[in-house]
Amino acid sequence: MLSVQVPSSHPITLPLQRVLFGEAIYIVPRRDGRIVIGATSEDAGFTPYNTPDGLQTLLNAAIRLYPLLGHFPIHECWWGFRPTTPDELPILGASLCNNLTLAVGHYRNGILLAPVTAKLIGDRVYNRQSSPLLNAFSWERFYRGQTDSLQSISTPMLQYPSPTDTLSLPPSPPHPASLPDPKPLVIAGRSFHSRLMTGTGKYRNFAEMRQSVIASGCEIVTVAVRRVQTNAPGHEGLAEALDWRKIWMLPNTAGCQTAEEAVRVARLGREMAKLLGQEDNNFVKLEVIPDAKYLLPDPIGTLEAAEKLVKEGFAVLPYINADPLLAKRLEEVGCATVMPLGSPIGSGQGIRNTANIQIIIETINIPVVVDAGIGAPSEAAQAMEMGADALLINTAIAQAKNPAAMAQAMGLAATAGRLAYLAGRIPVKPHASASSPLTGTIVS
Repeated sequence: MLSVQVPSSHPITLPLQRVLFGEAIYIVPRRDGRIVIGATSEDAGFTPYNTPDGLQTLLNAAIRLYPLLGHFPIHECWWGFRPTTPDELPILGASLCNNLTLAVGHYRNGILLAPVTAKLIGDRVYNRQSSPLLNAFSWERFYRGQTDSLQSISTPMLQYPSPTDTLSLPPSPPHPASLPDPKPLVIAGRSFHSRLMTGTGKYRNFAEMRQSVIASGCEIVTVAVRRVQTNAPGHEGLAEALDWRKIWMLPNTAGCQTAEEAVRVARLGREMAKLLGQEDNNFVKLEVIPDAKYLLPDPIGTLEAAEKLVKEGFAVLPYINADPLLAKRLEEVGCATVMPLGSPIGSGQGIRNTANIQIIIETINIPVVVDAGIGAPSEAAQAMEMGADALLINTAIAQAKNPAAMAQAMGLAATAGRLAYLAGRIPVKPHASASSPLTGTIVS
């Protein structure tokens, strides 16, 4: 928000004497000559301070609505945090702890809802009278089928929503452990906290997909450009189904059988990202797959397309067989990552190329993303324990009986596997080794 000040030299002390509402803007006059202009709303986490873009947006809209403001000096700029919930409604009432009452998440309506919140919470805490209205704002609305274990704050067992319940969003995974990571995930100069990437295909509906993306904690979601561009069945409206202010789009060239096709579709993908507000997004997941039965990538076509796309300024993330020599060539031509398959796409066979993937991890200096074939969280953890930088998992999540639950499990597995890799496992020995000391024992 910001305010301007009516100059003392102005012939009218209070030129504006009513509140004005415009498109995404409001203007409020004060008796001291200040005129308040508000307000931007940016999903920026806990990033502080105002931005030039935010101030410019406010000023342009305000001047269009009330042109006289363009001649008044700026008096003050300020900002604040607005805690919110998935449905943008507050959480009120009982919690998992008997002595803790919740009154949080009022988002943009804290002042407006303060009186009724105070009345409801005051009655509950002081008068021991809990209004039925509180039930509609309980934290439990985000979950379905609560069990007795939810009453234990030490080990809450969260129940996931049904696929048809679009408002019941599962919780995001906990933050990664605090063990310092000597090699944060950086792809083409862009940093990411989550080491799990997910896809958008094979879900039964958009509600399941949205819930799964949130539950996974992922920051990168891959989208098949050709299917979105042609509105293929199940992909109509896909570009609008997710909030691309929060998620980095990874356009992919799925369905391309030649290098020429892949280059053309990659260009379309870059334009699609721009249309969704990601002006600086040059990422592309490169897939060249002429094999319709086993869906194995063409190494020659992939290398050819990668060279062209790198020259055009793309950050290329090529999907490949677990071939260490090809991976090295792709690194040399300037690819941002390599993405070796664990086993054929959608097969759920797990990591069948362990030795080759291990060689790629040891010899490649760009991020290694294990892609395709992972079917269970244990296999995701295995790939991360080997030293992979990240994972891309789609079918195992989308086709699970409960996709949102599986998405969270995969996110936790990626975190656990990375932490185990950093911690360093014990060496494998051919014989037993007692965990208790053999000296200093009591003898009878």
